[in-house]
Amino acid sequence: MHRRLKILAYATTISLVSYHGAVSEEKKLLSSVEGSSSVFGMPAMTEQLALVFRAIKAGEFDNAEQALHKIISEYPDRNQNYYLLAAVLATRNKQQEALDMLSLAIDKGFRNSEFLQKDPNLKSIRSTSRFQELSERVLKAKALNGDVPPPQIAPFSVRDREVLVSSENTIWNPRFSLLLSQFDFPPASDGGNIVQRGDSPVARQLNEWYRRGFAAGNNGDLYDNRDHQHSALQNSDFPQLSFIRYSDEAKKAGIDYGLNTNILFNSIVLGNSSTAVTGGPLWRCQARLATTLPAGAAKLYLQYLNNHLYIYPAVDDYSEKNGDVLTANTPYMIVSAGKSGSDQPFLKAAASILAAFKPDVKDYLAQNRLIMPTLQMLLREGQISLRKSDDYLSYRAHPPVFDSLNLDMIRIIRMAQELDIKDVPPMVSLNVVSASSPQKGIDDFSTFHPQALFATPSAISRAVRSSAMETKLTVSAESTKTPVGQKLEYHWVVLRGDAKRISIKSQNTAGSVVEIIVPWHDPFPAPDRPDLTTSRVEIGAFVHNGKYFSAPSFINFLYPTNQIRTYNDRKQIVMIDHQSAAVKDRYVDPQVFTWRDWRDDFSYDDKGNLVGWKRTRDGSVENFTRDGARIIETDTLGRAVTAEIVDYNLNQKLPGRPVLVEQGTNRIVRYKYINDNDKLGTLKPN
Repeated sequence: MHRRLKILAYATTISLVSYHGAVSEEKKLLSSVEGSSSVFGMPAMTEQLALVFRAIKAGEFDNAEQALHKIISEYPDRNQNYYLLAAVLATRNKQQEALDMLSLAIDKGFRNSEFLQKDPNLKSIRSTSRFQELSERVLKAKALNGDVPPPQIAPFSVRDREVLVSSENTIWNPRFSLLLSQFDFPPASDGGNIVQRGDSPVARQLNEWYRRGFAAGNNGDLYDNRDHQHSALQNSDFPQLSFIRYSDEAKKAGIDYGLNTNILFNSIVLGNSSTAVTGGPLWRCQARLATTLPAGAAKLYLQYLNNHLYIYPAVDDYSEKNGDVLTANTPYMIVSAGKSGSDQPFLKAAASILAAFKPDVKDYLAQNRLIMPTLQMLLREGQISLRKSDDYLSYRAHPPVFDSLNLDMIRIIRMAQELDIKDVPPMVSLNVVSASSPQKGIDDFSTFHPQALFATPSAISRAVRSSAMETKLTVSAESTKTPVGQKLEYHWVVLRGDAKRISIKSQNTAGSVVEIIVPWHDPFPAPDRPDLTTSRVEIGAFVHNGKYFSAPSFINFLYPTNQIRTYNDRKQIVMIDHQSAAVKDRYVDPQVFTWRDWRDDFSYDDKGNLVGWKRTRDGSVENFTRDGARIIETDTLGRAVTAEIVDYNLNQKLPGRPVLVEQGTNRIVRYKYINDNDKLGTLKPN
């Protein structure tokens, strides 16, 4: 059985958007983290601050104020929290309370005199005599003591192949909202000439290569178990790996458990967590959790870029029970088929690949942040299901979930050993140039969710919310770094979806920029597992350097499964039905798609212009104009005369399954018509 994991909060980073416009200055302010509270409390504090900023952005100042008081009680030594509360109080014209809180911020070490004078949020108190006194206090404190120095740490000296994560060797990086833990490795390992113990063909080959000086081994590689040793590598089996241990204060803060979105290390890292969110409406495996957390994909990319790789079981997210409910495919982690223990073969495979590299190649890969892209390329190339060279550019090589029985480990480690520096392919780096955008309230009602789930250099994901038949995306791989002496060829391949209907057109001679047009996809059988249904289209981006293909970068298009759609010959939407018994009980991720309980039937004039739509819900009917306004009054020809603009909000009818509902705004619009043949009309000025 896999371990249960309780998720306390889904916000992971602060969206530093000032509620009165001081964006860049606020970043400077919050980048200064002082005080004596444990560094391991910073991720949790940052989560709470993210909720504060959401409340501020929504104008919920009472909630923001209460939350900041709670944060201050839990983290009493962090001066920026006092300052933030002072700013919130000042914007609410609570002058005395704001000044009191600003005084406490200074007592706790606030020294940013320039920000104090510029912050527009303090406008209501800046002219008071007490504010001037407080400003002078800051200047005097800065003159006497200078700025508060950043915390000093010393790397942990690795002994007996165990490394300790503690406050003495860990700092908080506010730019990336991550902890950074540092270690100092001795020149030689006590692992001797044994890379892996045992008599398997892989162990024998690695040990022989290492004794002859051909292979780098695992000296300096770290292993991070994140499930309290529930599914862990055995120390005795890998004499050269160093095993990460966490101090009591790190464990108390939960830094050691579950999905890693909180900490990076200054070395190559392999890790795993046989855990999942198993209860409640937000159940999911760690891989899906990572791609639905705010900034979760960005954290995964930072791990990938910093030579970290974690393996997570798919649990029930890729199974006969639920089909494929993953939100994206990425190269940032390995998702194993099955539950607890299914990650073990991939941990051993990854450790073996790292050990098989030539010493100079491994050093080059580590220094150039290419360890994990290269490992991913080798792992995918070495699958048994690849029968011919072209198979690498197909779904066979790049499933969202990997089967350990499909790994040819001898072949994989031999490819790793044969790799030379001059032949290492680069990491494909993507950028969204342009994207089609839905019209809010007309062909998209998802007020709370953007179409872009995330856009990171090696993985992009879009949730298709628009009623438009096609989704367009122009993507560039021009930022991919071309290694010296190599010439790159760009390849864009449909890995998942109907390739005959998907258009990929080059926008330049090199083929490094493409326009991708994907039509609406109903659920379809997964190509690697036809017994499973999927609703995700995947495009793979690759480069070939003359000898090797790179690891893939992915472009994902995720479609809601709980809809029936029909389109006309003009590719215009005719009907969207969320009520049909055939689809209404299908699972959709509530973190991505909001449920609707209606059916829309659209109408057009003779020229194909949208006139409006009829919405049916539980037997009742409402009509909407082409502008998305709800019709109040019609003329004798059934055309809208007056209509009300509506907003869309969430109604929590079922726990964890909010339903989208219309809400009137009391804003009335009126229409006028040229003649009886005019079906569209024009808006009258109010």
